[in-house]
Amino acid sequence: MGLLVLDAQGCVVFANHWLLKHAGLNADAVLGKELTEVFPQLKDSAFARSLAQVIQSGFPTLLSQTLHPSPFPLYVPWPQRGQDKLLRQSIRIIPAGGRAATAMDQRYTFIQISDVTQSVMRERLLKAQAVRLKSMAQVDVLTGLGNRRRLDEVLSAALRSCSKTAHALSVIMFDIDYFKQFNDIYGHLVGDDCLRQVAQVLRDVFRRPQDVVARFGGEELIAVLPETDTPAAVALAEEVLSQVRALGMAHSGSQAAAVLTLSAGVAVCDPTKPLTPHDILLAVDQALYLAKNSGRNQVCGPQ
Repeated sequence: MGLLVLDAQGCVVFANHWLLKHAGLNADAVLGKELTEVFPQLKDSAFARSLAQVIQSGFPTLLSQTLHPSPFPLYVPWPQRGQDKLLRQSIRIIPAGGRAATAMDQRYTFIQISDVTQSVMRERLLKAQAVRLKSMAQVDVLTGLGNRRRLDEVLSAALRSCSKTAHALSVIMFDIDYFKQFNDIYGHLVGDDCLRQVAQVLRDVFRRPQDVVARFGGEELIAVLPETDTPAAVALAEEVLSQVRALGMAHSGSQAAAVLTLSAGVAVCDPTKPLTPHDILLAVDQALYLAKNSGRNQVCGPQ
């Protein structure tokens, strides 16, 4: 903990060893000098305004590290330096009370500086862990795509944005054709690898930052595409189907082709006719159902 004592003229009359060490100063460079002469960084700062207010009012104050992370140029020792070079500080400014000032025949102000760097680092670590855990909670373990929770959050937000921006929102649902037969013939481990490869195709095709791809359930995957109209969505869906066929994964149980294929349904939200998440999921599911009933290995758009 650091301690500075100022006299009535704002000059430093005491600085403890801790403060001098972390400031990289010696006593001769500090004692008898005005505070802003020793630390020019404090001039016209929030700290300087707080100090003036304390001296005028006679009431102490606390400057938290959240609003005032490092008012004083106090440095973390080299061996301990990480992301931060400056110490994070919590500062109390305490004026000598009337009786104390009379007894000392002088009005002093005490500045107490606490090093809260470790607390800040722990808080930062906890926040990073919380973000990581939240991210993990929204990822499908098998495919690495978003899970149903992620889809629900993104779809609701995307529909609200669609209404505000007046841009169309497209949703595409993909389903692996005859996937049960694929698992029965080749085994579930090969089926898992198949899902991962299909998921990678979707990641390759839907590359925009605003595009979100999630696993809806089983072998069904969904792409949420903001600012995408019907022709663009259908073209992207066709590209996914083409790339999956190009993988050339043998599927002897398929009645659609000799290789693994997908079916896809497309639904589009018109910003002038807002839809709920339930509405658009129902519409895209019906489009997918039509694609599957029409022979699979194809894309069906809005009806």
